Amino acid sequence: MIETGNITKNLSPTEAVVIDKIRRLGSKYSLSYTGVNTNKRASKILDEEQMLSLEIITSDGEFNFKGDPEKFVLFAEAERINSAYQFDPLFAINCSVVDPLPHQVEAVYKYLLPQPQIRFLLADDTGAGKTIMTGLLLKELLMRRIVERILIVTPGGLTKQWQEDEMGVKFNIPFKLVNRDVFSSEPAVFQTSDRIVASIDFICRDDIMQVVAKTTWDMVVFDETHKLSAYEYGEKIYKSKRYEAAHILSQQCEHLLLLTATPHRGRKDTFKRLLQLLDEDIFATADLATERVRELSMNGANKFFIRRLKEDMKDWNGHVLYKDRHTKTTSYNLTPDEKRLYDAVTLYLTQRKKEANETRNIHVSLALQVMQRRLVSSIFAIRNTLQKRWLALQGLADELDKNPSLWKQRVKFEELDVANIDDLDELDDEERDALDNIMADPKKLKLFTTAKSLSEIKAEAGEVKSLYEMANTLYNQQQEEQKYKELKRLLTSEGVIDGEKLVIFTEHKDTLIYLQERLTNNGYHVATIHGGMSVDERRVSQCRFMTPEVQILICTDAAGEGINLQFCRLLINWDIPWNPNRLEQRMGRIHRYGQKSDVLVFNMVASNTREGQVLKKLLTKLDIIREQLGDDRVYDVIQDVLKGVSLDSIISSVLNGQESDLDLFIDKDAKDLGDLFTQSINNQDKAIAHSSVDYKDARRLKEDSDERRLQPIYIRLFFERAFKYLGGKYEETADGIYRITYIPDVIVTRLKEQYKIYAENLTSLYFFFDKSKFLEYQSSTAQYGKAHYINPGNALFDCLIDTVRDSFRDEMLKGTVLVSPEDKHPYFAFFVKNQIQDNRPTQSGEPNISNELLTLICQQEDGAFQQTSPAKLLDLCPPVAFAKEIVPPEPANENDVVEWAYANQTEPLLEATEQMVKEDADSRREYLQTAFQQIILDIQGDINELQNKVLFSDDEKVQQKLAMKEARYHALKARKQERLARMDNMVELFPVEPEVLGCAFVVPLNQVEYRRTFGMSRDDEVEAIAMRVAMDYETAHGRQTTDVSKDNVGYDVKSIDPQGSKRYIEVKGRAGTDGVMLSENEMNRLAQLGTKAWLYIVTECRSNAPQLNIINDPARRLRFEQKTKGVQFYLPLDEWQSKKEGLDNYEHMRSQFKKETE
Repeated sequence: MIETGNITKNLSPTEAVVIDKIRRLGSKYSLSYTGVNTNKRASKILDEEQMLSLEIITSDGEFNFKGDPEKFVLFAEAERINSAYQFDPLFAINCSVVDPLPHQVEAVYKYLLPQPQIRFLLADDTGAGKTIMTGLLLKELLMRRIVERILIVTPGGLTKQWQEDEMGVKFNIPFKLVNRDVFSSEPAVFQTSDRIVASIDFICRDDIMQVVAKTTWDMVVFDETHKLSAYEYGEKIYKSKRYEAAHILSQQCEHLLLLTATPHRGRKDTFKRLLQLLDEDIFATADLATERVRELSMNGANKFFIRRLKEDMKDWNGHVLYKDRHTKTTSYNLTPDEKRLYDAVTLYLTQRKKEANETRNIHVSLALQVMQRRLVSSIFAIRNTLQKRWLALQGLADELDKNPSLWKQRVKFEELDVANIDDLDELDDEERDALDNIMADPKKLKLFTTAKSLSEIKAEAGEVKSLYEMANTLYNQQQEEQKYKELKRLLTSEGVIDGEKLVIFTEHKDTLIYLQERLTNNGYHVATIHGGMSVDERRVSQCRFMTPEVQILICTDAAGEGINLQFCRLLINWDIPWNPNRLEQRMGRIHRYGQKSDVLVFNMVASNTREGQVLKKLLTKLDIIREQLGDDRVYDVIQDVLKGVSLDSIISSVLNGQESDLDLFIDKDAKDLGDLFTQSINNQDKAIAHSSVDYKDARRLKEDSDERRLQPIYIRLFFERAFKYLGGKYEETADGIYRITYIPDVIVTRLKEQYKIYAENLTSLYFFFDKSKFLEYQSSTAQYGKAHYINPGNALFDCLIDTVRDSFRDEMLKGTVLVSPEDKHPYFAFFVKNQIQDNRPTQSGEPNISNELLTLICQQEDGAFQQTSPAKLLDLCPPVAFAKEIVPPEPANENDVVEWAYANQTEPLLEATEQMVKEDADSRREYLQTAFQQIILDIQGDINELQNKVLFSDDEKVQQKLAMKEARYHALKARKQERLARMDNMVELFPVEPEVLGCAFVVPLNQVEYRRTFGMSRDDEVEAIAMRVAMDYETAHGRQTTDVSKDNVGYDVKSIDPQGSKRYIEVKGRAGTDGVMLSENEMNRLAQLGTKAWLYIVTECRSNAPQLNIINDPARRLRFEQKTKGVQFYLPLDEWQSKKEGLDNYEHMRSQFKKETE
């Protein structure tokens, strides 16, 4: 009969359950129970017949050893892979289709991942691979089950790239791209989808923000966060809609990652506002922001910020990542007719701009600014703008004749989110078009003209009409404009016609269309990317440009942002942005990691125009200074050097022909300018502290991963065994390339239900286990078409893992019997999971796991416990291979092992976790205390000053100010207490009772009397001599050795030379001279380690002079004979003797050993 504590089947249709409580209800029974997989509680009422149908597996905490040994081992390996991040410090890298660089490894694994709460600004230079770092971080967090709901917010043109190229292809993380169409068809998509990519301009729309503001996320990522504008003007604060949306989302998530290559841009207020998205209290003031981003924790990392410069970045071999970059300013002269048009339009704009400034009409100023920039872009662009303005003014005059009340209307231009003219460079193509088209609506007349009467409007309309006619006449002439002639000269001189690829940047879509038509007519194959194209259309253009046929890509600034074009080395800036910082962002499209040639950039300016003369001098000076300093950051700090001179005033002086501070700057001596830039670069370093990459630390992480990772061999072996055990079939079609021919029904069902993937789409699926071979295939002809990289995170592999864990858990609960070919005495092997939890909230409501440890604990015959690696189970085999039946022992109880595990594993894990969390919490608490103290003191000073005024005055406004300050004071005090209490609550840790997942009774081979099957048994004395000989040899050669033979890591000795190079040595000893045997785990690990793996065979161990024999990379160089069930690999004497290395100074060692033994 069923009892409390029994583990039974047939009560739940999906899993075995533990009976928690049984209550008799007349002739029936009420059963309360907990699922062993889901841990969910439920209850049922059963009659006598139903009770009898329940199958008892075992009792909770007891093992009867009747479980299937193959299912047991498969479950154990599935559990190990599911927690593989515990064993592999770079797990996400080995599961992803990326080959990361040292600075990327450092950012993720030193700065980001160790933090309990990630609120971070990643500000590496353009082209450093911030999306790769983000993908690695998300992969690690997902694998560790730290995050589930993720929102990635990007500029509009990058959503598909993030969804497909970055997260999908490289990291096997599926995301849903949400735009207006998707939202319209799925209004609840932000609640129902856990991983979303959306554009910032879609997210910040009022109706979308109302929905998103009610959602919560584990992680939010913002790309290109310099677009989240927020400024301070005296006591006033301007926040763009983008920033407001980001601020709301920053409050709705546990983890927040901000990405930008230009975090500071010369303004402390914008930098502070950006950091306040991470924590508005810690970064309450500009001074605190500057101070906090410079501070380092105990491990040498900043908790909130990192910026590494491209000059400091190297590959794993110490080679610089970026090729040289050369810029040239090429000038041309407008023809007399072109110059007349330029002068006439400039005169018109100068007059109107003066009027706009007097009336402080920002929108008119912006519209006129756009016209000036289109004037120097192309005749086609200014012709179109003048035509629109003329028709709008004429239409306005006609409308005012009919409706004079239009003058009284106040109009706000809602489509633009700009505070001043400095924001113009941040507008996307659609916003620029909107600004150019505002004059199309007569009701918005005050947004595009400063005219004060109908007669003034008619006069302006006539003036603009004459300018349009001048431009139209020029455009319709048969001759090419001078600027285009200069472009053609460049194309010929730089060999574009001979196969070189070229990127051309322009600020205006009209000019892009004009260039596309002209270049196509001249025989060039051209692709374009502009804001009017959909995301898919942009991707098609980018792919076209990669083909041999297409030579030129023309981009607008906004549309070109985020595209990676390192296969192209030539760039022409057709239009020069007034903010030179934009030049650096353009050049970053081709001057990035992966560029194999030096980069050449041309800047085109008209010498006989006022702004052309200024820009030519400016760019020439910048190039000279960049060469002198050897630092590309001259473009980054130009705003700092010209501090106090607004872009607006520079433009005004240019248009008016007046001298400005810009002229004084340009006329300075190059050396003096160099000093100014050096000082600004140093000041920027102090303000935002760029970090040097710790290559030694990054290399150590990589080597640790190499020696412990599961990919590809352990992953392949598990997939092979589990997939085939469930009935799946696949075949190897070429070296390392496999093809699936049949997927088991249980996997088919799970793929459909969990991933919405239909198995019929996976028939004849080609896949790889080895990442290097997969990448090689991807970069080749890919003869079999699309292929997949099978690893954790791949839907098929994850379904296999989940199926094994759900279906075979029963066998773990029963326990099983396994045979060891190496051990000499029987023992119990307990598979144990230790966990530490905290108070952090999770989306599921389950306790948050702060740390976890999966181990194998062996209990010897004398009751002693010893911890080892779960990989030990791979060296054990089912007893079905033997003729002699093994009688299972009496049921084993888990009580003793739980007690031992808690004392020897859980408590040390708790202590280590507490130390890590305490260091983080203490520094954050100190930051909060300091920030609140500073702000509260400032407010107290204001209150004292106002109280003094109140004593001598009855001014009502002073009293109101005092009341507001006092309310603010009390609110801050309350918020301080609330923040500190919340922090204390979140860092409280709770150890969980160790969970025994399963138990195996391990029988040594000699007890089943089949020694001949495996060839030989272990001789502990011989092995000890062999270890001593091997370690003495290493020490004699100046290497530092560590004995890891008890840890079951697949080798016996780790040896490190003074330069840091490592040897992973498997040691085998023989009493005489004979072949040797390797276990499956040893064989797999040596194969995984490749050229760093060594096999040391010590023969004649019983004699006075043991003989050491060394073989490097044994798994590749030697041929092994696979023995029964594949758990051992025999290496014959003739095979290893023919491949052994020569030994230096070994005879001296032998004689020394002989003396010691005598």
